[in-house]
Amino acid sequence: SGRRDTMSSSVLPHWWSVGTFFAQLLGYVALSTALEYGWYHRRFSERRRWRTQPSNDARSLEASTATGGYDWGLPARDLGRGVPRRGRHELHARYATVNLVVSALFAGATCEAYLRGWTNLFERGDVIQVGVGLAKLVVAQSVLEYYWHRVMHFPFFYRRLHKMHHHYKSPAVWDDLFIDPREAFGYYCILFGTGVVVPAPASSFLLYMAVMGTCGVLDHCGVSFELNTSALLPWTELEVYGTTFHDLHHAKFNANYAFPFAAMDVLHGTKVAAATEAPKRDAS
Repeated sequence: SGRRDTMSSSVLPHWWSVGTFFAQLLGYVALSTALEYGWYHRRFSERRRWRTQPSNDARSLEASTATGGYDWGLPARDLGRGVPRRGRHELHARYATVNLVVSALFAGATCEAYLRGWTNLFERGDVIQVGVGLAKLVVAQSVLEYYWHRVMHFPFFYRRLHKMHHHYKSPAVWDDLFIDPREAFGYYCILFGTGVVVPAPASSFLLYMAVMGTCGVLDHCGVSFELNTSALLPWTELEVYGTTFHDLHHAKFNANYAFPFAAMDVLHGTKVAAATEAPKRDAS
């Protein structure tokens, strides 16, 4: 805490905060690039086996050039292009780039607030404290995100904000940040605000952000991943996390609002599985 007190009167941000900004930004780009290169370039011909919606070829998603090279899909590369690549929305590059930079600014600002002693995060904690802190952060985000997401589906907000994110019914890598920046800003207040409000070790918050950031990318990557309890307890078969869960929200619209785990949808009766038919409707 002494280190944080000595810099509380400084106007300039600490170098840790600048590093956090770049860690958030480059971490997102690295994970998205790895997924795109591994599946949409190297294994695209096998997409019927790994795509969450294997029969949906509504737009071109292959990350390969005409000569077979890797075509990096970073949305910022489309800035200034007359026609976006891969059938993307004309605002995709602009919105995704703005949202990525703003998320990195939020990360840097949260780090700076911690260093200045403006949050409820504290430096040290034993294994139990870290685990409990992580659980509190995840629960707080899960509850707030669920109701925020439900509000975004009210016709007034859906038409003006959230409909943009539902432009893609079968999301792929780089689609997760295609959100109206006003909506994205509101969610970032929830995502990063937990670190200001919830008492927890700083290491719990780092783990929390790693989980949320990874799941946010995976949820929209279009690649089928699943984590269930059989990995640790072979006699059980309970799904902990799966990318098809949120993918179904884009396909069916009015179910599976929770992120990243399904608990809030189970609690509210809004969870559907792949084999379950949920009514499709558009609040436009």
